[in-house]
Amino acid sequence: MISADHTEPLSARVFLLGDGTDTVEVLTRSLSEQGVFPSAIQGLRSLSGSAVQAVNRQIATVTDGLLALDLGDVLMSGWCKYHDLAKAAERTLTSPGSEEVVVLATHRVSSTHHPSVELLVDGVKVHTFVFELQVTFDLNGVTAVVRRGALVALRGGECVITATFTLEGTPLELSRKGRIDLAGVIQLHRPIPLVRQCRP
Repeated sequence: MISADHTEPLSARVFLLGDGTDTVEVLTRSLSEQGVFPSAIQGLRSLSGSAVQAVNRQIATVTDGLLALDLGDVLMSGWCKYHDLAKAAERTLTSPGSEEVVVLATHRVSSTHHPSVELLVDGVKVHTFVFELQVTFDLNGVTAVVRRGALVALRGGECVITATFTLEGTPLELSRKGRIDLAGVIQLHRPIPLVRQCRP
């Protein structure tokens, strides 16, 4: 379980692979084992093994940056769509000194992202690799405290995150389900404005 001792924002990379893992190495190996390149790219099938490995490593390097997504931001974005929490934020903003407690009894937030990497040869695009990052938060019995339109505290409950990262439907050894301490996902060193974040 990732706990409140985790002081940095929890990224998709850290959740999927843990701190200190060489993500580029893991992705390079996975791309090589799955054979996603160059079989999908007809004009490049004649590349040598070392050239394929170099391309795999470069794609993995770019992909590593895509996994820097802050899971706390993803969860907050999902909460902005939760009617009770958004309304509590609006009411407390218009009533200074008020506080509302919102119980997120059984609540699910799902988010899907499609980052992509373009492969260029001599300045010409020959292929676009489309990744998919699916993240689901299942919360049970979490209580959110709202003051002045902002989230100021989270109490109790449980949060389970499920995350999967694939390339054009091909698994990349990046899939995990785990129970986490919400304090390790959402940094509440200061209030998080809900009304501002929830507006289009």
